[in-house]
Amino acid sequence: MTIYLDDDFLAHFRERAESAGLGYQTLINEALKAYLQTPSEQPLTAGELRRILRVELLEVSKAQL
Repeated sequence: MTIYLDDDFLAHFRERAESAGLGYQTLINEALKAYLQTPSEQPLTAGELRRILRVELLEVSKAQL
């Protein structure tokens, strides 16, 4: 696979790899894996959705006056 990355991005990982005694590609792979394992945003709860709708509907009603 070929992927093009910014020079500053590569320099950052090359520096980290050198100090860690690893290959920079290995570090990039580990960073991508860690990103994928990080939970994404919490799902929107019914209560939060109601709160958002109240706020937005109030703003719409004010704008129509």
